[in-house]
Amino acid sequence: LRKILDEYPDGSQVLREILQNSDDSKSTEQIFILDHNTYPSNSLLEPEEDSYERTNLKLDRYQGPALLAKNNTIFEERDFESLLKLADSEKQDQFDKIGVMGVGFNSIYHITDSPSFITGENYVILDPHEWYFDGGVKFNFVDDNLAEEYPDQFAPFGIPCDRSFKGTLFRYPLRTDEDSIDSKISDKVYKPDEILEMFHKF
Repeated sequence: LRKILDEYPDGSQVLREILQNSDDSKSTEQIFILDHNTYPSNSLLEPEEDSYERTNLKLDRYQGPALLAKNNTIFEERDFESLLKLADSEKQDQFDKIGVMGVGFNSIYHITDSPSFITGENYVILDPHEWYFDGGVKFNFVDDNLAEEYPDQFAPFGIPCDRSFKGTLFRYPLRTDEDSIDSKISDKVYKPDEILEMFHKF
């Protein structure tokens, strides 16, 4: 991923990549939200046991300020596979879908280490460091009643999570100074006011 980021400019180009992905997925709506809040971390998903034993890290580090991006297209199964494989896009022959330039999504790693998103009935966490999950994980949050069991995990999305979501809502927790020390992806840190400046230049 670090090598891929060298090929993709940061700054406002990150927003352009998000917008391009939404356009390629045939979305007719794109909304950005800059969330300055820090959310409670009393009821979060537990990392996979072997990951926690190796790193002793929990998901509370991602409850702080974040950039959110919402569109009105629901992911298809093949889209999940492409994101979970990160740089290894399976979509190079699908020119009308997100991922024409498959690695383009990864430009978001300029600002975050662990994107997550809700789409339809699915909740996905991407974890390229494998600090918590083996690259990434997908849950059916509706069937499993996850929002009831782990309300703090879903609070940052700000939507009802007891039903299917008609679209896709990405959440990109901003990399912190502490994260940058551990990150093998990037040591860049974007504060909320710097994200706001990206919009001004967009």
